[in-house]
Amino acid sequence: MGATFPQALIAGVTGTVALRALVALRNRVLGGPPPYAARHIAARLARSTLHVELSPAQARRWGDAMRAIYGPMLGVGWALARESAPAGPVPPGLLLGLGVLALELSSFPVLRATESPRGWSIEEHAWLVAQTAVFGLVTEAMFTSMTR
Repeated sequence: MGATFPQALIAGVTGTVALRALVALRNRVLGGPPPYAARHIAARLARSTLHVELSPAQARRWGDAMRAIYGPMLGVGWALARESAPAGPVPPGLLLGLGVLALELSSFPVLRATESPRGWSIEEHAWLVAQTAVFGLVTEAMFTSMTR
């Protein structure tokens, strides 16, 4: 059974909330936010597209707003794609996480939303993989629980 639009939004919000909890841990472990932190992306995009310098507090709020839109929209996109996702050894939630990872690694440099991923540490790369996996697994778990 396919998901409805409200279910897709709820699933994306749930994945986003789980991601938010992981982000706090990530920042503590790394000693600060990585280059792909929502606040850094917000500041870079505001600077490059709007020619506006954001204060750290503004960048944090803009980053939170971007995440509040991005996560639910990923949920909607996944609702459209999950019925045709290939069955195989990769669980659907990890498939979503891998898709988000691929989207972010390919779009961040093009949009100049982050510095080049080549400059990121191994730990920063590992945390991006972990956070996209958590988002995908939690989002898919919510879909599964709502569409049974």
